Amino acid sequence: MPEDHAIGGDERLALFRAEWPERVSWAEVRAEDPEAFRMAARGGLLLIAALAFSLLWLALAFEFPLPILLPDWIDWMQPLLFVVSLWGGIMLWLAGLIMLSLPSDARRGIAVKRFGDARGLHYSRFGFAPERIGIMFAEHRGIPPLPRRVRENLRRSGAAQNDPERKPLYRAEFVLWRGLAYEPELQIARASFSGSKSDTRGPRDSFRYLSIGLPRRLPHLMIDSLRNGRMRNILPGDERISLEGDFDRHFAAYAPNGYERDALELLTPDVMACLIDHGRSWDLEVVEDRLFVVSSRVRGGSDRAEIPALLRFAELIGDELGHQASSYTDPRAERPRSEIAVAGRRLRRRSRLWATAIAVVALLAWIGFPWVLGLFLD
Repeated sequence: MPEDHAIGGDERLALFRAEWPERVSWAEVRAEDPEAFRMAARGGLLLIAALAFSLLWLALAFEFPLPILLPDWIDWMQPLLFVVSLWGGIMLWLAGLIMLSLPSDARRGIAVKRFGDARGLHYSRFGFAPERIGIMFAEHRGIPPLPRRVRENLRRSGAAQNDPERKPLYRAEFVLWRGLAYEPELQIARASFSGSKSDTRGPRDSFRYLSIGLPRRLPHLMIDSLRNGRMRNILPGDERISLEGDFDRHFAAYAPNGYERDALELLTPDVMACLIDHGRSWDLEVVEDRLFVVSSRVRGGSDRAEIPALLRFAELIGDELGHQASSYTDPRAERPRSEIAVAGRRLRRRSRLWATAIAVVALLAWIGFPWVLGLFLD
């Protein structure tokens, strides 16, 4: 890594962005990953088959572009052909488009890796699945969190994958990290939801995230950028706290009840100024001894701007918040210097019962409206 820490903030960010590869040619992609182009060619063939299936479905459903008249002796197959053409076409379109995107993904990976090499970071196309912890990664609200050492052992052994309540629900892609792969001190990656339909989802199905290790465990904090305002539907209003200056114009901050003073101790004016100046478009979550910074810009076209900005932000917020964390104590805990009392470990979340009840009432009102209107008119 270049010895450039003496460079000023804006100049350092400009340096990071200048280290991003100007261009990755398709010839370089072919030399690096020739299989991607072979898979893309197969994907093109699948798209041709998908088009044929879609045309068959349109003909059966809407007689477009031409009606299909089956002989009487196989007319009974028309419903089966309708279902097969519909779902077969959908699956072929999805598989074909995914395979067709592989060269672009390989090109993106080469650019991310070269930037990581310039910054002394490791790169993996797929990294360790992010731990199911906190709100962003959809931690199970009914299961108490395990001690960190226990979770680390589970992650190393792979046993967490076999526990349906703690199994990670997101996969990490285009990963840059520093430190140990299973517990990096710094990580930048794209998270994509990989759970089932029955699994609890986080606020976003796909997002870019920065993860930073902190000197010690801290109370659970959420700092929601008002540019997207997603957390207000998840966190109760009585856990929102007000901070000084212009901070409330850019962020909504949440802390467990009884930990308002602790949040003020950690979110000092210097920390707030850093957030406003460099991170106002991102959401932040502090959970145990990790800081997660979440960006909604996940497409490959935003890599050049977002990844260097997140890396620079990691240096800035790591210094500011890390300094406050190193001197923090929780007098409510049995071991104030190393633990957090149970009340401060997790923010509460809004109950789903109200949302479910409102949805059911709205559905019943929508279904029953014609009958109610008819009775009124009669």
